[in-house]
Amino acid sequence: MSDEIKTRELNEYQMRHVCILSHLLRCDAVDDQIIEYLHQCEIDYFTLLEKVRILESRVNIDEKTSLLKYSKSYLSAIVKTASRVYHGMEGVDYTVSLVRFDIDDFSRFNNKYGHDVGDEVLLRIAQTIRDASRPTDYVIRFGGEEIDVILPATSQQGAAIYVSKLLQLIRDIKIEKGGETLSVTVSAGISYRVIDIGNSLIIHDVEMEQIYADIQREADDALYESKSLGKDMLSVYDFRKKEAYREYRDKYEKLK
Repeated sequence: MSDEIKTRELNEYQMRHVCILSHLLRCDAVDDQIIEYLHQCEIDYFTLLEKVRILESRVNIDEKTSLLKYSKSYLSAIVKTASRVYHGMEGVDYTVSLVRFDIDDFSRFNNKYGHDVGDEVLLRIAQTIRDASRPTDYVIRFGGEEIDVILPATSQQGAAIYVSKLLQLIRDIKIEKGGETLSVTVSAGISYRVIDIGNSLIIHDVEMEQIYADIQREADDALYESKSLGKDMLSVYDFRKKEAYREYRDKYEKLK
């Protein structure tokens, strides 16, 4: 490999990491926690670069909400970024969580107060979710009043903390219409995957697309649980409740 190629592979950000590690080694101050922290910083950096690239392509932006449009390639891009950083390390587990939000009683805002109010509800909630998310999170308008958020390097517990915070922020939204103050809520479903990324640089897009589809379906099942149990709440997918999820869907469809 030529010196020119090596120079291209290490950008300024990575060179800073090399300098930090060199300094720590000289001071005999390197430990596993520091190495893991630097790895995570590097993943965040490259994930953000990938997201900026997507944002710069306006075809990937929903015009109404300014959120990302759905693409089946998002999870693959996130995992490939993490895999490049951890390549060669054995037994590295990388957790990605997905949250699906759905605006409660959205049709009521459109039917009773008009589509201008429905649009304001959607825009206010989209902005609230975007503002409460990290730069590396993928906030996606999945369709209609549904918003997905992919949370890289986030456990189930971390996703639940994130959603709990957002539920309260959205409850605080107030919309004035004809002298009436309207409140809004959302329901949420959470799913996650732990992916082994340390053994190979080869990430198969088809495999990642299938995993992405699976966790979307699971988050949707959990979302229906939240809807059927009273709305304005979060639920975490549980594979042991497959039969219950069918019942939740049937129950909710009857209530609509």
